[in-house]
Amino acid sequence: MKTKKTVQKFSRDVDAGLHHLEPAQWKGSPEYLELLELSRVLAGQDFSEASHKQAVLGRVRNKTYNQQEEKIMKMNAKLRRPVIILASLLVAGVLSISIVKPSFAQELLDRALNKINLGNIIASQMDPDQAPPFPEAWKGKLFDKNGNKIEDYTKKLGEVYNAEGEQIVNFDGDKLITKSEQEQRDKEAAANRLIVKDPAELDRYALFTVKLPKYLPEGFAFDHGEFSKGEQGVNGKYLDLIFTSEKNGQKLSMQFRYSDEETAYEMSTSGKLEKVQVNGADAVMMDDRSLDWEADGVLYSINTLGLDRSEVLKIAESIR
Repeated sequence: MKTKKTVQKFSRDVDAGLHHLEPAQWKGSPEYLELLELSRVLAGQDFSEASHKQAVLGRVRNKTYNQQEEKIMKMNAKLRRPVIILASLLVAGVLSISIVKPSFAQELLDRALNKINLGNIIASQMDPDQAPPFPEAWKGKLFDKNGNKIEDYTKKLGEVYNAEGEQIVNFDGDKLITKSEQEQRDKEAAANRLIVKDPAELDRYALFTVKLPKYLPEGFAFDHGEFSKGEQGVNGKYLDLIFTSEKNGQKLSMQFRYSDEETAYEMSTSGKLEKVQVNGADAVMMDDRSLDWEADGVLYSINTLGLDRSEVLKIAESIR
Protein backbone atom coordinates (compact mmCIF):
# COMPACT_ATOMS: atom_id res chain seq x y z
CA MET A 1 0.00 0.00 0.00
CA LYS A 2 2.85 2.35 0.85
CA THR A 3 4.50 1.70 -2.53
CA LYS A 4 1.19 2.25 -4.31
CA LYS A 5 0.74 5.63 -2.60
CA THR A 6 4.29 6.63 -3.50
CA VAL A 7 3.71 5.74 -7.14
CA GLN A 8 0.45 7.71 -7.23
CA LYS A 9 2.12 10.72 -5.59
CA PHE A 10 4.94 10.55 -8.14
CA SER A 11 2.40 10.45 -10.99
CA ARG A 12 0.57 13.51 -9.67
CA ASP A 13 3.76 15.47 -9.00
CA VAL A 14 5.20 14.79 -12.46
CA ASP A 15 1.97 16.20 -13.93
CA ALA A 16 2.41 19.20 -11.61
CA GLY A 17 5.94 19.74 -12.94
CA LEU A 18 7.84 19.01 -9.71
CA HIS A 19 10.71 17.51 -11.72
CA HIS A 20 11.44 21.01 -13.07
CA LEU A 21 12.44 22.21 -9.59
CA GLU A 22 15.85 21.73 -8.01
CA PRO A 23 16.32 18.50 -5.98
CA ALA A 24 16.75 20.61 -2.84
CA GLN A 25 13.06 21.51 -3.17
CA TRP A 26 11.92 17.87 -3.34
CA LYS A 27 10.46 16.28 -0.23
CA GLY A 28 9.43 12.70 0.46
CA SER A 29 10.61 9.19 1.17
CA PRO A 30 13.87 7.83 -0.32
CA GLU A 31 11.80 5.72 -2.75
CA TYR A 32 9.87 8.77 -3.91
CA LEU A 33 13.02 10.91 -4.31
CA GLU A 34 14.59 8.11 -6.34
CA LEU A 35 11.65 8.19 -8.76
CA LEU A 36 12.07 11.93 -9.26
CA GLU A 37 15.81 11.65 -9.76
CA LEU A 38 15.35 8.85 -12.30
CA SER A 39 12.94 11.01 -14.27
CA ARG A 40 15.49 13.81 -14.27
CA VAL A 41 18.30 11.48 -15.39
CA LEU A 42 16.32 9.87 -18.19
CA ALA A 43 15.40 13.29 -19.45
CA GLY A 44 19.07 13.91 -20.07
CA GLN A 45 18.97 16.52 -17.31
CA ASP A 46 17.51 18.80 -19.96
CA PHE A 47 15.22 20.83 -17.74
CA SER A 48 17.11 24.13 -17.79
CA GLU A 49 15.30 27.28 -18.83
CA ALA A 50 17.59 27.68 -21.85
CA SER A 51 17.09 24.26 -23.39
CA HIS A 52 13.70 23.05 -22.25
CA LYS A 53 11.80 26.38 -22.14
CA GLN A 54 8.51 24.72 -21.16
CA ALA A 55 7.62 25.25 -24.79
CA VAL A 56 4.95 22.65 -25.20
CA LEU A 57 5.09 20.46 -22.03
CA GLY A 58 4.19 17.24 -23.53
CA ARG A 59 2.18 18.41 -26.52
CA VAL A 60 3.26 16.30 -29.49
CA ARG A 61 2.56 16.73 -33.17
CA ASN A 62 0.78 13.73 -34.67
CA LYS A 63 1.91 14.66 -38.18
CA THR A 64 3.04 17.72 -40.12
CA TYR A 65 3.09 19.01 -43.64
CA ASN A 66 6.12 17.03 -44.82
CA GLN A 67 8.60 14.47 -43.55
CA GLN A 68 11.35 16.98 -42.79
CA GLU A 69 8.94 19.30 -41.01
CA GLU A 70 7.68 16.41 -38.88
CA LYS A 71 11.18 15.91 -37.47
CA ILE A 72 11.59 19.63 -36.83
CA MET A 73 8.23 20.00 -35.12
CA LYS A 74 8.81 17.03 -32.86
CA MET A 75 12.19 18.32 -31.80
CA ASN A 76 10.83 21.83 -31.39
CA ALA A 77 8.24 20.40 -29.01
CA LYS A 78 11.08 19.27 -26.74
CA LEU A 79 9.93 15.70 -26.23
CA ARG A 80 10.77 15.54 -22.56
CA ARG A 81 7.39 14.32 -21.31
CA PRO A 82 7.85 11.04 -23.20
CA VAL A 83 11.09 10.59 -21.29
CA ILE A 84 9.14 10.95 -18.07
CA ILE A 85 6.81 8.26 -19.39
CA LEU A 86 9.78 5.99 -19.90
CA ALA A 87 11.04 6.68 -16.39
CA SER A 88 7.62 6.05 -14.92
CA LEU A 89 6.96 2.86 -16.84
CA LEU A 90 10.32 1.28 -16.13
CA VAL A 91 10.17 2.08 -12.45
CA ALA A 92 6.62 1.29 -11.51
CA GLY A 93 4.23 1.08 -14.43
CA VAL A 94 2.93 4.58 -13.72
CA LEU A 95 1.06 6.37 -16.47
CA SER A 96 1.15 10.15 -16.51
CA ILE A 97 1.72 11.29 -20.04
CA SER A 98 1.10 13.31 -23.13
CA ILE A 99 0.95 10.79 -25.94
CA VAL A 100 3.66 10.39 -28.57
CA LYS A 101 1.74 7.39 -29.88
CA PRO A 102 4.08 4.45 -30.03
CA SER A 103 2.06 1.26 -30.42
CA PHE A 104 1.73 0.58 -26.69
CA ALA A 105 0.59 4.17 -26.02
CA GLN A 106 -2.32 3.77 -28.43
CA GLU A 107 -3.36 0.63 -26.58
CA LEU A 108 -3.39 2.63 -23.35
CA LEU A 109 -5.62 5.29 -24.90
CA ASP A 110 -8.06 2.59 -25.90
CA ARG A 111 -8.36 1.67 -22.21
CA ALA A 112 -8.92 5.19 -20.88
CA LEU A 113 -11.11 5.62 -17.80
CA ASN A 114 -12.53 8.87 -19.12
CA LYS A 115 -12.26 10.73 -22.42
CA ILE A 116 -13.17 14.28 -23.44
CA ASN A 117 -13.46 14.87 -27.17
CA LEU A 118 -13.42 18.45 -28.43
CA GLY A 119 -13.01 17.48 -32.08
CA ASN A 120 -9.39 18.28 -32.87
CA ILE A 121 -8.42 17.94 -29.21
CA ILE A 122 -8.96 14.67 -27.33
CA ALA A 123 -8.01 14.20 -23.68
CA SER A 124 -8.00 10.90 -21.77
CA GLN A 125 -7.79 10.02 -18.10
CA MET A 126 -5.80 6.87 -17.39
CA ASP A 127 -5.71 4.50 -14.42
CA PRO A 128 -2.36 5.05 -12.62
CA ASP A 129 -2.53 1.51 -11.23
CA GLN A 130 -2.94 -0.11 -14.65
CA ALA A 131 0.48 -1.10 -15.97
CA PRO A 132 0.66 -1.16 -19.77
CA PRO A 133 2.16 -4.10 -21.66
CA PHE A 134 5.90 -3.88 -22.16
CA PRO A 135 6.48 -2.76 -25.77
CA GLU A 136 7.49 -5.66 -27.99
CA ALA A 137 9.68 -3.27 -29.98
CA TRP A 138 11.80 -2.65 -26.86
CA LYS A 139 12.40 -6.27 -25.88
CA GLY A 140 16.04 -7.23 -26.22
CA LYS A 141 17.03 -3.59 -26.71
CA LEU A 142 16.96 -2.16 -23.17
CA PHE A 143 19.54 -2.93 -20.50
CA ASP A 144 20.32 -1.72 -16.99
CA LYS A 145 23.73 -0.37 -15.94
CA ASN A 146 24.95 -3.92 -15.29
CA GLY A 147 24.08 -5.14 -18.78
CA ASN A 148 20.97 -7.06 -17.71
CA LYS A 149 18.06 -7.13 -20.15
CA ILE A 150 14.95 -5.16 -19.24
CA GLU A 151 11.79 -6.88 -20.44
CA ASP A 152 9.18 -5.91 -17.85
CA TYR A 153 8.33 -3.24 -15.30
CA THR A 154 9.10 -5.19 -12.16
CA LYS A 155 12.61 -3.86 -11.58
CA LYS A 156 13.56 -0.52 -10.10
CA LEU A 157 16.09 1.02 -12.43
CA GLY A 158 18.48 3.89 -12.68
CA GLU A 159 19.81 4.83 -16.10
CA VAL A 160 18.93 2.59 -19.04
CA TYR A 161 21.08 1.63 -22.03
CA ASN A 162 21.01 -0.11 -25.39
CA ALA A 163 23.04 -3.19 -26.33
CA GLU A 164 26.04 -1.02 -27.27
CA GLY A 165 26.09 0.60 -23.84
CA GLU A 166 24.71 3.97 -24.99
CA GLN A 167 22.37 5.70 -22.57
CA ILE A 168 18.72 5.91 -23.66
CA VAL A 169 17.16 9.29 -22.86
CA ASN A 170 14.08 9.48 -25.09
CA PHE A 171 11.94 7.64 -27.59
CA ASP A 172 10.23 8.49 -30.85
CA GLY A 173 7.31 6.18 -31.51
CA ASP A 174 8.76 2.76 -30.63
CA LYS A 175 12.32 3.87 -31.50
CA LEU A 176 14.64 4.33 -28.54
CA ILE A 177 16.76 7.48 -28.72
CA THR A 178 20.30 7.58 -27.32
CA LYS A 179 21.79 10.56 -25.57
CA SER A 180 24.03 11.40 -28.54
CA GLU A 181 21.12 11.11 -30.97
CA GLN A 182 19.01 13.42 -28.81
CA GLU A 183 21.81 15.98 -28.62
CA GLN A 184 22.00 15.97 -32.43
CA ARG A 185 18.24 16.35 -32.69
CA ASP A 186 18.34 19.30 -30.33
CA LYS A 187 21.05 20.96 -32.41
CA GLU A 188 19.05 20.48 -35.61
CA ALA A 189 15.92 21.78 -33.92
CA ALA A 190 17.71 24.90 -32.70
CA ALA A 191 18.96 25.60 -36.22
CA ASN A 192 15.45 25.30 -37.60
CA ARG A 193 13.59 27.61 -35.24
CA LEU A 194 12.54 31.16 -35.95
CA ILE A 195 12.60 33.28 -32.78
CA VAL A 196 10.30 36.32 -32.79
CA LYS A 197 10.84 38.77 -29.93
CA ASP A 198 8.39 41.45 -31.07
CA PRO A 199 4.76 40.40 -30.42
CA ALA A 200 3.63 42.64 -33.29
CA GLU A 201 5.62 40.46 -35.71
CA LEU A 202 3.90 37.17 -34.81
CA ASP A 203 1.02 37.73 -37.24
CA ARG A 204 3.54 38.06 -40.05
CA TYR A 205 4.31 34.32 -39.88
CA ALA A 206 1.23 32.69 -38.34
CA LEU A 207 -1.58 31.34 -40.51
CA PHE A 208 -4.06 32.75 -38.01
CA THR A 209 -4.60 35.93 -36.04
CA VAL A 210 -2.41 35.78 -32.94
CA LYS A 211 -4.31 36.86 -29.82
CA LEU A 212 -2.02 37.22 -26.84
CA PRO A 213 -3.47 37.13 -23.32
CA LYS A 214 -4.40 40.52 -21.96
CA TYR A 215 -3.89 39.23 -18.43
CA LEU A 216 -0.71 37.71 -17.01
CA PRO A 217 -0.07 36.91 -13.34
CA GLU A 218 2.20 39.30 -11.48
CA GLY A 219 5.85 38.82 -12.40
CA PHE A 220 5.21 37.28 -15.83
CA ALA A 221 6.16 38.85 -19.15
CA PHE A 222 6.19 37.79 -22.80
CA ASP A 223 9.67 36.69 -23.88
CA HIS A 224 9.37 35.39 -27.44
CA GLY A 225 7.47 33.29 -29.93
CA GLU A 226 8.89 30.30 -31.83
CA PHE A 227 8.06 28.95 -35.28
CA SER A 228 9.72 25.99 -36.99
CA LYS A 229 11.47 26.34 -40.33
CA GLY A 230 11.90 23.77 -43.10
CA GLU A 231 12.76 23.61 -46.75
CA GLN A 232 9.37 25.14 -47.50
CA GLY A 233 9.98 28.06 -45.18
CA VAL A 234 8.30 28.95 -41.89
CA ASN A 235 5.50 26.66 -40.77
CA GLY A 236 2.82 29.11 -39.70
CA LYS A 237 0.48 26.44 -38.37
CA TYR A 238 2.27 26.16 -35.03
CA LEU A 239 3.33 28.92 -32.66
CA ASP A 240 5.00 28.37 -29.29
CA LEU A 241 4.86 31.28 -26.86
CA ILE A 242 7.42 31.57 -24.07
CA PHE A 243 6.93 33.73 -20.97
CA THR A 244 9.37 34.58 -18.21
CA SER A 245 8.64 34.90 -14.50
CA GLU A 246 10.34 36.80 -11.72
CA LYS A 247 9.29 34.09 -9.25
CA ASN A 248 11.04 30.76 -8.83
CA GLY A 249 8.85 27.72 -9.34
CA GLN A 250 6.37 29.48 -11.63
CA LYS A 251 6.28 28.81 -15.36
CA LEU A 252 3.96 29.64 -18.23
CA SER A 253 4.03 28.59 -21.87
CA MET A 254 1.45 28.39 -24.62
CA GLN A 255 1.01 26.82 -28.00
CA PHE A 256 -1.37 28.06 -30.68
CA ARG A 257 -2.19 25.92 -33.72
CA TYR A 258 -4.12 26.49 -36.89
CA SER A 259 -6.97 24.01 -36.44
CA ASP A 260 -7.24 21.24 -39.01
CA GLU A 261 -6.87 17.47 -39.27
CA GLU A 262 -3.09 17.74 -39.49
CA THR A 263 -2.67 19.71 -36.25
CA ALA A 264 -5.20 17.72 -34.18
CA TYR A 265 -3.72 16.05 -31.10
CA GLU A 266 -4.44 13.71 -28.20
CA MET A 267 -3.14 13.91 -24.65
CA SER A 268 -3.60 12.03 -21.41
CA THR A 269 -3.06 12.18 -17.69
CA SER A 270 -3.44 9.86 -14.73
CA GLY A 271 -4.50 12.87 -12.66
CA LYS A 272 -7.53 15.15 -12.71
CA LEU A 273 -9.42 15.72 -15.96
CA GLU A 274 -12.46 17.96 -16.38
CA LYS A 275 -14.44 19.86 -18.99
CA VAL A 276 -14.68 23.61 -18.35
CA GLN A 277 -15.69 26.70 -20.30
CA VAL A 278 -13.43 29.40 -21.78
CA ASN A 279 -15.35 32.37 -23.16
CA GLY A 280 -18.30 30.10 -23.91
CA ALA A 281 -16.26 27.35 -25.60
CA ASP A 282 -15.74 23.86 -24.20
CA ALA A 283 -12.24 23.33 -22.85
CA VAL A 284 -10.22 20.59 -21.16
CA MET A 285 -8.42 21.28 -17.89
CA MET A 286 -5.85 18.76 -16.72
CA ASP A 287 -4.60 18.66 -13.13
CA ASP A 288 -5.67 22.30 -12.56
CA ARG A 289 -2.58 23.51 -14.43
CA SER A 290 -3.07 23.03 -18.17
CA LEU A 291 -5.93 24.14 -20.40
CA ASP A 292 -6.79 23.29 -24.02
CA TRP A 293 -9.62 24.55 -26.21
CA GLU A 294 -10.55 25.68 -29.72
CA ALA A 295 -11.89 29.09 -30.76
CA ASP A 296 -12.20 30.78 -34.15
CA GLY A 297 -10.24 28.08 -35.95
CA VAL A 298 -7.31 28.07 -33.52
CA LEU A 299 -6.29 25.36 -31.03
CA TYR A 300 -5.09 26.94 -27.78
CA SER A 301 -2.95 25.22 -25.16
CA ILE A 302 -1.77 26.77 -21.89
CA ASN A 303 0.71 24.99 -19.63
CA THR A 304 1.69 26.27 -16.21
CA LEU A 305 3.64 25.45 -13.10
CA GLY A 306 3.05 26.98 -9.69
CA LEU A 307 -0.14 28.85 -10.61
CA ASP A 308 -3.59 28.44 -9.10
CA ARG A 309 -6.42 26.98 -11.16
CA SER A 310 -8.22 30.32 -11.09
CA GLU A 311 -5.16 32.06 -12.54
CA VAL A 312 -4.96 29.57 -15.41
CA LEU A 313 -8.60 30.21 -16.26
CA LYS A 314 -8.13 33.96 -15.99
CA ILE A 315 -5.26 33.89 -18.47
CA ALA A 316 -7.36 31.88 -20.91
CA GLU A 317 -10.39 34.12 -20.56
CA SER A 318 -8.25 37.15 -21.44
CA ILE A 319 -7.41 35.71 -24.88
CA ARG A 320 -10.12 37.32 -27.04
